[in-house]
Amino acid sequence: MKIRYSQLTITPGNPAKNYETCRQAALKAKKDGVNLLILPEMAIPGYLIGDKFEENDFIEDCEFFANELTKEATEDFSLIFGCVMFYETLSGKPRTGTDGRKVKLNTAWIATQNKTFYKVKTLLPNYREFEEPRHFKDNLWVKNSLPEWKMFTPYNIGGVSFGVLICEDGWDDDYDLKPFERTSEEGAQVLINLSYSPFTVGKNSSRNRRFSTHAKNLKKPVLYVNGLGLQNNGKTVFCFDGSSAAWNSKGELIAHSEMFKEEDVDFTLSGGELFADVPLNYKEKTEIEDIHSSLIYGIKNYMAQSGLKRVVIGASGGVDSTLAAALYSEAIGKENVLLVNMPTKFNSKTTISIAEKLAKNLGCWYTSVPISESAQLTSRQINGLKPKNAQGEEIEILLSGFNMENVQARDRGSRVLAAIASAWGGVFTNNGNKTETTVGYATLYGDVAGFLAAIGDLWKHTVYDLCRFINAKAGKEIVPIEVLTLKPSAELSDNQAVDKGLGDPLVYPYHDRLFEALQQWWNRASLTDILQHYLEGDLAAFLNQGKESDLTEDLIKTTFPDAKSFITDLERWYKLFKGMGVAKRIQAPPIIAVTRRAYGFDYRESAIQPYFTRKYLELKEKVLSNN
Repeated sequence: MKIRYSQLTITPGNPAKNYETCRQAALKAKKDGVNLLILPEMAIPGYLIGDKFEENDFIEDCEFFANELTKEATEDFSLIFGCVMFYETLSGKPRTGTDGRKVKLNTAWIATQNKTFYKVKTLLPNYREFEEPRHFKDNLWVKNSLPEWKMFTPYNIGGVSFGVLICEDGWDDDYDLKPFERTSEEGAQVLINLSYSPFTVGKNSSRNRRFSTHAKNLKKPVLYVNGLGLQNNGKTVFCFDGSSAAWNSKGELIAHSEMFKEEDVDFTLSGGELFADVPLNYKEKTEIEDIHSSLIYGIKNYMAQSGLKRVVIGASGGVDSTLAAALYSEAIGKENVLLVNMPTKFNSKTTISIAEKLAKNLGCWYTSVPISESAQLTSRQINGLKPKNAQGEEIEILLSGFNMENVQARDRGSRVLAAIASAWGGVFTNNGNKTETTVGYATLYGDVAGFLAAIGDLWKHTVYDLCRFINAKAGKEIVPIEVLTLKPSAELSDNQAVDKGLGDPLVYPYHDRLFEALQQWWNRASLTDILQHYLEGDLAAFLNQGKESDLTEDLIKTTFPDAKSFITDLERWYKLFKGMGVAKRIQAPPIIAVTRRAYGFDYRESAIQPYFTRKYLELKEKVLSNN
């Protein structure tokens, strides 16, 4: 038997387009003599399309096009693909939930020999960006509603029993129900997992280990088929990377598709074993390579979906805007990128020269728009204003040095970049990294603004790693070397003069790892954990989690001479993380997700006051009393 999986690009919310994509794949497979074609989960509707699943006529369209696709099946050709459907279509019995909505299911459609069978997803993820129980009922619910329903029965295609599972079903060791094991016990000879899973750093390695273990333990070949595409919910952009793969009955990897690449991969099933028609040519990439690929794919496709071609980037000569410029130039072409340096008296010749050099290295457009005059105009217009109320009482408005820092940031974004982008027929970017985003170290309506935060899910150390990777990949200097050794600075006052070694208040080797522990760890650290490890003298080791890092115990001791200064710093940033940082993130542009806790729809939060637990306050009091 000849089997093919097709790693396709699925367009979320467009069943008509997806049907045509799948139909063309089916026609090609039949022409090539394929007996079984496997397509991704939700191949017809697309996945993660929010409450679009609550529109009944949309579901009806999905069912219509799915039924049209099943007509491609013949005596010698079968296909398996994912689609949403009503429970009523499956059972022939009308059924609504307690809220009156029609019950819907995430299903695999198995079209073979003029018959169509349906497999319901067993495990519905309800974590991170996933919330399938909001929309669908699972396999067990169907069984309870239809006693005759067979939950794990395999399907006979060409005399071979195929077990069909859907995405989360492959992670069954985390649940009481074990779909892979149960399906194998029911007599499946080959196990197939349809998926539509977005990229996350490290996920592919983890999945490969899990599916290899399934194949080895069950002594059955396993095929994993994932789709490509882009999805967003207005706050977080998810890149679906494909990375489809297959393992033989020994658990050996026999095929692995590249990330973000459409591809057909053919196999021969003989004597119960699966053989790839082409020798395996796959090398696992580093995390930085994967992140780079995901960001390039995300930028390119997000702009295409939005109908955008040109981008204006505020190029400060700092590492964040430098990385953004390099990524956009690669993703959409240097001819579509315009760098704008906006100096004042606080900007050093060093950073200005870096911005100019970057533009030359990239070959993109460049200009300079000094903003000192406009900032001074704002100061003249606002400073000393004396508003009055109805009773004739008067107050005086005075702009502090801090206020003027914000005036500069807003002038750059909301005035200069916005005007240039509009005139040039483009948009301007948000260059904030995840470390700054965590504590709101950015000016609202200034550097918080922009149409997309391409690097908003990158900690500062990852920003540096990506810059080095870009140079290494190019085999020449794209990112100016000077930016990698310069102290990060907003250059908004004399206190941030980079040529004097001054800059941001964040000590990035420490605060990077601290914020990551508080925000991104799967089992997030608490303030109590942080303080306890500080007292025990192993905080650096705790925060590094065995990873190579610039954070050391000596750095922490040098930065904080005593417990009081450590606690003051810890609470300062925590209050911003849970306070003003949230207010700014709510109004910030969408972020391309690469980690397991991207801000927006992945890491969910409310604009509430910071809270310190009793346990932390007790430990703090004890520490300070003994200090």
